[in-house]
Amino acid sequence: MHILSDGYVGLCRLKDGEVNVCGLFGRICADLGAGRWEERLRGPATSPLRARLAKADFDQNSFCSIAGLSLRPQRALELPECCIGDALTMTAPVTGNGMSMAFESAELAIEPLAAYSGGSLCWPGARAAIAQSCDHAFRRRLACARGLQWMMFSPLLRGWLGRARPGF
Repeated sequence: MHILSDGYVGLCRLKDGEVNVCGLFGRICADLGAGRWEERLRGPATSPLRARLAKADFDQNSFCSIAGLSLRPQRALELPECCIGDALTMTAPVTGNGMSMAFESAELAIEPLAAYSGGSLCWPGARAAIAQSCDHAFRRRLACARGLQWMMFSPLLRGWLGRARPGF
């Protein structure tokens, strides 16, 4: 993970020598223009990230971007629908926990949905059981993720985080 002044970029080694490069940034400046996403992902000119990606050949067909992510945690019990995974709430990408929460929330939904489909639980009861289980399972994790995401973008901590190095 490489921490930048306005976001972070993560690198993940894949098979056959390929590397997945993924970034999360604050608002992107309008002067970047089309086709400048590679420069954004490579990082600042003097950064270790730029050095690591100096000879990288980006696969133009694999590029994907998303704007306007809402990382505000939602309580499932407050939603009118039955929601799991990102439809329920999205955890900060820096945690690397989104897929785990998707699978975990699906598992939490199995018993109430089976009871509903078997006729032993009404739909409002099944929805409430799923919501309550998800709220209980993810409350602490989402609070920690929100704090971590704030630290990644906080002007107060940005310099410190950029200098921090893991101890392993």
